[in-house]
Parts: sequence; structure tokens; C-alpha cells
Amino acid sequence: MRIVPNPFPASRRFLPAAALVGLTLPGLAGAGPVGSGAGGTSGVTGGPKRPQALLAVAGPAGEVVLSANADGTLSVVSAADLALVGEIPVGGDLTGLAPFGDGSGRVAAVDHRGHRLVVLRVGEPAAGRTPVTVEAAFPTCRYPVRAAARGGALAVSCLWSRKALLYDLESPAAPESPAVPESLEAPGPPGGPGPLAAPAVESELPFEPRELLFLDDRTLLLADGFAGELALVSVADGSVLRRRELAAHNLRGLALLPGGERVAVAHQQLHSGMHTTRDDILWGVFITNSVTTLPVADLLSGDPRLARRSRVRDLGSVATPSGDPAAVLATPAGELVVALGGVSRVAVGADDGRQPSHLRVGEGPSALALGADGRIYVANTRSDTLSVIAADRRREIARIPLGPGTPVRTAADRGEALFHDATRSLRGWMSCASCHAGGHTNHGLSDTLGDGHYGAPKRVLSLLGVAGTRPFAWDGGMRQLEDQIAKSVRTTLRGPELTGEEIADLAAYLRTLEPPDSLAAPEPPAEVLAAGRAAFEEYSCNRCHRAPLYTSPGVHDVGLTDERGATRFNPPSLRGVRFRRTLFHDGSARSLEEVLRIHPGNGVSVAAEDLRNLVAFLRTL
Repeated sequence: MRIVPNPFPASRRFLPAAALVGLTLPGLAGAGPVGSGAGGTSGVTGGPKRPQALLAVAGPAGEVVLSANADGTLSVVSAADLALVGEIPVGGDLTGLAPFGDGSGRVAAVDHRGHRLVVLRVGEPAAGRTPVTVEAAFPTCRYPVRAAARGGALAVSCLWSRKALLYDLESPAAPESPAVPESLEAPGPPGGPGPLAAPAVESELPFEPRELLFLDDRTLLLADGFAGELALVSVADGSVLRRRELAAHNLRGLALLPGGERVAVAHQQLHSGMHTTRDDILWGVFITNSVTTLPVADLLSGDPRLARRSRVRDLGSVATPSGDPAAVLATPAGELVVALGGVSRVAVGADDGRQPSHLRVGEGPSALALGADGRIYVANTRSDTLSVIAADRRREIARIPLGPGTPVRTAADRGEALFHDATRSLRGWMSCASCHAGGHTNHGLSDTLGDGHYGAPKRVLSLLGVAGTRPFAWDGGMRQLEDQIAKSVRTTLRGPELTGEEIADLAAYLRTLEPPDSLAAPEPPAEVLAAGRAAFEEYSCNRCHRAPLYTSPGVHDVGLTDERGATRFNPPSLRGVRFRRTLFHDGSARSLEEVLRIHPGNGVSVAAEDLRNLVAFLRTL
């Protein structure tokens, strides 16, 4: 394997201006060449890049590979010599890339933190410049994640907004030289009229979408970001045509197989009937890692034979760890390539049920791209590198560093890497993120020793906003977050004991996780909000769920009993409660309305009008 030399001196924080774009963005502080270090332009730092989306694009001077990074930068790699040729700041947290597909060389980059789409153009490079320039930025939904384009339409999945937006790339035409907003760090005005100025269609979804894929020019497939639901959406009007539930969670990859007759979905499955005993973890029966291929015709028609005609392939075995499948890609030869983010491997094999072969790549592979010459590019999130795989030889031929030397990592950065590292579990079947993707929940039931015993599976709790909500676990048995972390790794992952520094790093990361932004949901009228807040106090909801964290220390008896006879439970925080599909310790309630109708805590039924107002209030937390 060729290790591409790092093009940056380790002593420098910023890329040399001559090696970069030399591009001046109007209105940017400092207005110097991007990467020069002038004016505090965001993203180009000595911190980790964390690549998380890839795209191979043909340009006038040859193919380039674009890497969208979590630090807000875009790295540009030449496919001809596998060298990093530049880096530009684009947004706050780049999570997706999609080509316009009209031959113009334009690409839409998804700025997750800035709630916008940024238009890039791949063109002819000038002396000392990369071939990529920033053309415009347009506000979009809150928390966009991925983008995909086909047949003149560009679609964006919006995680906490629970939406999909569809843009018409053919009308109106984009201006020749749109203006760039004054700041690429925060939402700003659109860069003039253009195809992304406003969506043509908006689709409301029943889940938080992440991955998306056009099945044809008329139908868009969206995957649940946390649990196992699929939704088919009409490109014409945004209506949800059909919903399909898979026995899975963490749907992290979608790909059409050659011919377009089958679609591949990479995912995990939590088996709530199993336990976190050493044997169940060792043999991989607690969480499985798989890729499922489904007939597109059955998806489109709603044919009930879908379950019988789907194929599920395990991605690993007790001898070949497979934790946390991420992106999936189908080669022209019909092979499936799956990034195994938790174990720093890529699985390659045909869609025929046989065990795939594994290739080792950099740490935390999370995204894949197919080059024109058949090479496969892999974004290694935790090691800030791109791996290059020769598909015909099934081997890694190069590894390209994306940043200036060894990045400076904070305790939270190190904790985030540990959180996503499945090698910390016995045999590499799962990581912390397997049940808590993005720090949230997979909405499943998990039978761990979190409550001290087996036999009473509990709902997987969201960790968003966990800081300050002690005690921890459903039985409130852990007073400190660090103690809960050590126990979870020991008794759930069955991994080696963590060091004191590793526990502190994981705790530092978890304390950075904020609840979902309340602005992602429409706010009710002021009078409804006031009435709901008053009802919250009138019915004594604040006895266990006290503001501002909407929880309380200790455990409470609210009339619920688990399978082992326990009656006292630690009240979860209600912040972000609208994003939980099931409620109560056993997931027996499916909505806030159901909770408030049957909650036996005070033996008082909630009046119909109070119920509506109270639910409206809770959905704003």
C-alpha cells in the first residue's frame, strides 16, 4: 500500500496559500486567501478534519475527489496522482455532497450546522489554486444531513426537522456569478436567485431522516436516522407514498444495485430477547451487523412478498468483527462494498449470501465514493485520511492524509472516537454508538445490567442533554456519569476495562451532547404554550420533571412495574421528548397522548383540552 506523504509541515496550523485555492470570498473577515490564516476563517485549523461525505467529480483537468469534513472544510484530492491539492472552508459541519448532474461541474454541499446548502463548482484550476470554488450559499431546512440528485431534482434530508426538501435544478436557471453570503459560519441571505433559493416541494416525514436515494425520476427513498423505517416519497408533490418497517436500526447506507432492480440497505439489529452476557456478546447474537437487499418493484408497489424476497447478509462473524456498518456502495460488477465504521474495515462481496471479505482501512470509515477508473475511495473519519481501494484486486493501494500533521484533539474529541470504536467491545460487534447513534437512541429495548439484572428489557435512553441529569440508568443506581460509563463498557460491551483518562474523555464527549434544537419544530401559539405550561404544573408533572432539565434526582413510584417487580424508576429528562417513538421504561406508550391518558402517577385523568395544550408544550422542550 502506498502511504501518501503528508503535504503539510507538522509545525504549521494552516495550509500554505500557494498550495491552496488562493480564493477570496467577498465579505469574509480578513478577505485573504483561504487557508492563509488571516482573519480567523473557520475550519482551516490544526484540529481533526473528520471526513464524513465523499464525491468523485470529473473536472476539466481530470477527476477530483471531494471530502466534506465535520470541521467545515472541503478537502480536494487529485485522482490522477492521489495527492491532496487543497482545502477550503465551506460551512460549519459538512455532512453531504451531491452533483447537480447537468454537466456544469456544480456540487451542492450540505452545511448541517449552518442550516444551508453551499454551491461549489469544479472547474479549470489556475496557477496556485484548486479547481473548486464556492459560488453561493442558500438557507435550507434546519439540520440538513444528506443530499442526492437525479433527473433535474435535488433532494435534502432534514434530520430534526423531520422533512425532505426537493429542489428543481432546471428552473429557474442559476445565475452566472451569484454572490457569496458575507459569512459562511452562520445562516445568511441567499446568494441571489438560483435553483436552491427555495424548494419546489416539501415533504413531512414520520421519522428523522438521514440517508436518501432516488429509486427513479419519480420516487425518493428515505431511511430512518435512528430506528428501522423506510419511506417512499413522491418527487412531484412530496406525499409519502408508502412506509416500510425493517427489523433493524441505524440505517446507514442506501445503494441501487446495477440494473436498478434491487436496493441495498446497511444496518444493525438489536435483539431485545438476548442479553449482554459474555456468551451473547461473544457470538454476536445481541447486536447483528448486516446488509439487506430489497426488490425495488416490491417497495414501489407495496407487494407483501417483500419480506420473502429480500436477502439479508451478515457482514462479519466471531472471527471477523463487523461493528457499525456505515455507507454502502454497489460497483458496476454488482459487488457490494460496506464501510464498517466501528472496526476500521471495509466488507466487499457479491449479493449472494456468502460471507464478504474484509479489507483494513483507516480508522472509522464512514463514507464511500466510486471513481471513474473503478477505484473506491473511503473517508476514514477517526484518522483524518482517505483510503484508496483497487476493487479488482480487493486491496488498499494508498492512504491520503487530510490535515496538517497530527491533529490537536481535545478530551471530547478523544471521547467521541472511543464512543464510535466497536473494537472496545468483545469481538467488535458494537460500539456505544450502536445503540446511541449520534448520542440519541435506536428506540429499541435492551436487556443489559443497567438496572442490575436480566429479564426486564428497558428502552434505550437518549444521551442528548445527558449532562447534569444524574443519577443515571433506569434504576438511578449510578450517581456519576463516569461510573455509568465504566459499567456500560464492562457489562454491556464486555470490553476491556477503560483507563481513567478514557473514562474522563468519554464523559467529556457526552457532556457536549445537546438536546435537539426546539426551533426544528413549529412553535404553537403563545396562548396554547402558556396553557400547556400551566397544565404541566396543575397535573404535577413538575414533581418528577422539574425545569430547566425536566428531570429530578432520585427514583419515583408512578404506578409502573417491570417484569422483575421493580416499581421505582429514574425519570428521564423531557427535553427533546418529541423525538422519542416510545415512552415509559418498557416502550409500551407510543405517543405523548398515550402517556398522558394512562399515566397512573396521580390517579387523575387529563381533560381533553388540557391534553392538547400539554402535548403542545411538551413538544417544544
